[in-house]
Amino acid sequence: MKRSAESLDTDDLKAENNVDAGNNKKRKKVTFEKSLDNKFTGNEKENCGAEIVTCKNKKYFLDKNVKLSLTKKNSKGKNTKVTKAGKNNAIEKIKLLKLKRERKQVEQKSEDQKNLKKENLKKLEKNMTKKTDWLQLKKEKKELKEKRKAKKLNNDAVFDKIIRAKQINEKLRRSDCKSVDRVTLTKMLHNMLKNHYNKVIFTHDMSRVVQCIIKNCEAHVLQAISQEIKPFIVEMLQSKYAKNCVKAILKHGSQEIRREIISGFYGNIVKLMSHSVSASFVELTYSTWCTSLEKIYFKQEFFGDMYKLEKDKEIKSLSDVFKTAIDMKLATLSAVKANLIRILNKGFVNSTLLQTILWEFLCVCSVEDRNELIIMLRSYIITLSQTKMGVRVAMQCIWHSTSKDRKIIMKALKGNVKAICMSKYGHMTLLALFDSVDDTVLMQKIILSELQEDLVNIALNEYGKHVILYLVARRKSLYFSPAVVEYLRQGDNNSASKKSADIREKELLEAICGPLFDAIIANTATWLCNSSIVMTTLAILKVGSGEKLNFAFESIAKFISSTDSKIKDNDTEYDVVEHPGLHTMLKKLIQYDKELLKKNECTFGEILISHLTPKVLEKWIEFNRACFLLILFIENEIAINTLLVKLKPLIENLKKKHSVGASILLKKLTENKCE
Repeated sequence: MKRSAESLDTDDLKAENNVDAGNNKKRKKVTFEKSLDNKFTGNEKENCGAEIVTCKNKKYFLDKNVKLSLTKKNSKGKNTKVTKAGKNNAIEKIKLLKLKRERKQVEQKSEDQKNLKKENLKKLEKNMTKKTDWLQLKKEKKELKEKRKAKKLNNDAVFDKIIRAKQINEKLRRSDCKSVDRVTLTKMLHNMLKNHYNKVIFTHDMSRVVQCIIKNCEAHVLQAISQEIKPFIVEMLQSKYAKNCVKAILKHGSQEIRREIISGFYGNIVKLMSHSVSASFVELTYSTWCTSLEKIYFKQEFFGDMYKLEKDKEIKSLSDVFKTAIDMKLATLSAVKANLIRILNKGFVNSTLLQTILWEFLCVCSVEDRNELIIMLRSYIITLSQTKMGVRVAMQCIWHSTSKDRKIIMKALKGNVKAICMSKYGHMTLLALFDSVDDTVLMQKIILSELQEDLVNIALNEYGKHVILYLVARRKSLYFSPAVVEYLRQGDNNSASKKSADIREKELLEAICGPLFDAIIANTATWLCNSSIVMTTLAILKVGSGEKLNFAFESIAKFISSTDSKIKDNDTEYDVVEHPGLHTMLKKLIQYDKELLKKNECTFGEILISHLTPKVLEKWIEFNRACFLLILFIENEIAINTLLVKLKPLIENLKKKHSVGASILLKKLTENKCE
C-alpha cells in the first residue's frame, strides 16, 4: 500500500540522522519517501508511475503522481519540506561520492604499478650480477646464422660446400701460399663450386671467395667460370657483391673472355644505366675495357629498341641514324629523349657514355626538347665540367639557355669557381659564360669575385691562366690555339645574348683589370718567376693604363734592377736578366713602348732606365741577354740620351767582353759617338 511523503515515518528519519552523526564530515541529510527494499510487483510499479533514486547504495521509490516533498530538520529540530531544487543537490552529492571512489581506485592501481616496477628492477639487478657466458652466446649466434643460411639455400649439400670452400679460401689468400699451391687450391675450389656459382655468387662472403679464385686460377678455369655465369651477367651487375666478380673477370681475363662478358651487356644498357648499383660499373666498363666498336654498340641502344639486339657498324653517332632515312628522325629523337630523361631522373650524370649521347642529342634536337633538357641539366654544371664530353654538354647548355637558366648555372658554380677555373676541362665552361652572359654585374658578383681571391695561384696554374688571358686578351692567337677559338665561335650569335661581344668584353676587363694590377704590384717576383706566368703578366700589362700601369712598371723595374734578385725555375737558379722567359717578356714590353707613346702613357723603358745605376749596368754588361736589352733601348730611342750618358764610363769594360751582345752594344755606342 502506498504511503504519501507527508506521512513518512519520523522514526526512520531519526534513525538515518543517527547514522550520519557518526561521520566526521557534516552533510545535509536527505531522506526519501519510500525505500525500494520493499518488494513490488511489475503491475504495482506501472500503476504508481514511480521513479527510482539511488542514495548511499540504497534504492528509493518515488511516486511521480505525488508532488515531491522532501523533509529535513531545521535549526529547531522540526521537519521542513524540501523543494525540487533539493533533489538536484542530492544527485550532485551522489556524483561527488562516485568520483571520490573512482579516484581511490586509480590511486590504488598506480601504487600497484609502482610495486611491480620495483620488483622488476630488483629482478634486473639480480640478473646483472650474474656473469654472461659470451662464448656460449657467440656460439649460439653462429649456429643460428648457419641454420638460416642453410634454410635460404634449401640445399644442405651446397651449404656444406660453402663451409668447406671458405676454409680452403683462408689458405689460398695467405701471402705465404706458394704459386703451385694456389693453382691446386683454385682447382679444388672450382670443382667444388662448379654448377653452383649462380647460387653462391650473390652473397657477400662467397663473392669474395669467387674473386680470389678468378685472381689465382688458370686460363681454362677462368674460361669455365665466365661461361657458367654469362647467362646471369645482367642480374649480377645489379647485385652489390656479384658485380665485383664480373669486374675481376674483366680485369684478369683475356681479350676473348672480355668480349664474351661485355657482349652479355647488350640489350640492357639503358636498363643498367638507370640502376643505382650497375650504372657506375657500366661507365667503368665503357671507359676502361670497351673497344671503339663496343663503345659504338653501347651508344646505339639509346637510339631505339631496334638496336638492342641488332647492331650496325655504320651507325657511329646519332646523326648517322637518320642521315639516309629522314623519316626516322622524329621517332629516333623521341626514343633518345625518353631514355635520357629516364636516366637523368635518377641523377646519374657523371657518365662519359651518357654525356656523349647528351651532346649528340643537343646538337640535332628541336628547341623545345633542348630547353627541357637544359632545365634538367643546369644544376649539374659542376659535375659536367669534370670531363671532356661533359664540358661540351655544359657549353651547349650555356649557349642556348635563357637568362634565367644562366643565372641558375652561375649560382650552381658559386663556391667552386676556383676549382673549375683550374680544371683541365672545366675552365672552358667559364670561357663560354664570358662569351654569353649579358649581366656582367652578376658575373662580377659570383664569378669574378671568387677569381680575385687567389689570382696568383690561378695564373700559375696551367689551365687557370687561360681564364685570365681570355678576360684580358679574348681569342688572340698568341695565347689560344685555332681549334679552341673555332669551337668557342659556335656560341656566337645565340638567341639569348643581346649585348654586343665588344661591350661585354670591355665591361669584364674593367671589372678584373684593377685586381690584376694590384696583385702584380703586391707580388711582382711571383708574376715573373717562370716562362708561363710572365706571358700572362705581359698580356695584363698591355691592357693597362694610368696610375695602375705606372705602379706596375715601377715594381717590375725595381725587381729587375735589384742585384739580389734571382729566379728559380725547374731547380735551376738564374740571374733575373738571364732567364730566357723573362728576357723574352722584357723584349716584347720594350717594343710595346711605341704603342704607349701613341696613347700618351708613361713607357716601361723610361722607368727602367731611371733605375739602372752604374753598379747595375756594370753587372748587366757581363750577361749576353742583358746587353741585348740595352741595345733594344737604344734602337727604340726612348730615353736614349740618359742611357748613353750612363753607359759611357763602361766602354772600356765592354771592350774586354767577348760576348756577342757586348760587341754589338759597343758598336751601337760608337755609332752614337759616346767615345
